[in-house]
Amino acid sequence: MGAQPQAPQAPVQQATPPPPPMPPVQGPPTGQPGQIPPAQKKSHAWIWILGGCLGIVILIGIAIVALGWWGARKAKRELEKLQPNLEEMKKNADQWSKESEEWQKKSQELQENLPNPEDMPVPGNYPSQ
Repeated sequence: MGAQPQAPQAPVQQATPPPPPMPPVQGPPTGQPGQIPPAQKKSHAWIWILGGCLGIVILIGIAIVALGWWGARKAKRELEKLQPNLEEMKKNADQWSKESEEWQKKSQELQENLPNPEDMPVPGNYPSQ
């Protein structure tokens, strides 16, 4: 008995190792070859600069308003302290006005009572003795 004839077999290929994996792509995906990649977003530094300037202007405005309010309150308090003095000064001013009118009347009376300068003798024209 013998051995049975064997059917022809396909040649056995040796197994090849799989290719190494591709490294990850850095940057934005390029899509299809020949296509222009999308532009990167620009940083809006000018927005931050304008925002900072606006913030400074607002802070200066607040400081000016606060100083004005404080100054007005302080001035009002000082005027309230001087209020009694103002009343006294008004009384004194009225009194000085009355005194001034009296002096003016007296001065006018004196001027009217003065002799006429043409009637006065000239010095040096006296008769000699």
